[in-house]
Amino acid sequence: MSKTEPEALIPEFPRMPWRRRLLSIGLAIATAITIVVTLLSPPGGVKRHKPPPPPDVARCEQGQSRDCVGGMAGVIAAPAAPAQTGASAPR
Repeated sequence: MSKTEPEALIPEFPRMPWRRRLLSIGLAIATAITIVVTLLSPPGGVKRHKPPPPPDVARCEQGQSRDCVGGMAGVIAAPAAPAQTGASAPR
């Protein structure tokens, strides 16, 4: 089978020696390991400290309902709709 004209102009690419292949594979593995380690623990990263514990808040005493843990909270709600009469109720 004869080579066509464009194929004849392109020289054959030489094979890579086994030592260079081994070096390329080693560098690829080392690069991947370096990237993973850097992502898991970045150098010079922000040091995060534990937040301080919340201050002690007094529990509700007998009869107290505001400004204590377990007290009632003020809620803003829409007023209830007026009740419908029997004549205008849907059937």
